Amino acid sequence: MASFDFKLFRENLLSHMKAKGLKPAQLSKMAGLNPRAVKDIEEERIKNPRIQTVLALEAAMELPFGKLLGKSIDEIDSELLSLLGELDEATQKQLLMTLQSLSSNRTHSL
Repeated sequence: MASFDFKLFRENLLSHMKAKGLKPAQLSKMAGLNPRAVKDIEEERIKNPRIQTVLALEAAMELPFGKLLGKSIDEIDSELLSLLGELDEATQKQLLMTLQSLSSNRTHSL
């Protein structure tokens, strides 16, 4: 079962920000987020950002999907990606729990 690696996400985020010469407030604004969103991630006040936040940060920095998560995803169904980006936080958590349960059940049945 895959889990969110905050340390890797944060390192990737900070590395790409530095490479592009972006400050936290600038990137937050570019991504359409709360002005402190990136600063809160940088200072580890937020350790589990919503999928919409990750997608918005990648889009603002013109990074491919999954780059900040350390994933090399060449293709993903655009309709699925769009739907994921529209989900509220509670629905995201419910979906994640369901997927984790399915993954866990699959692993135990092998």
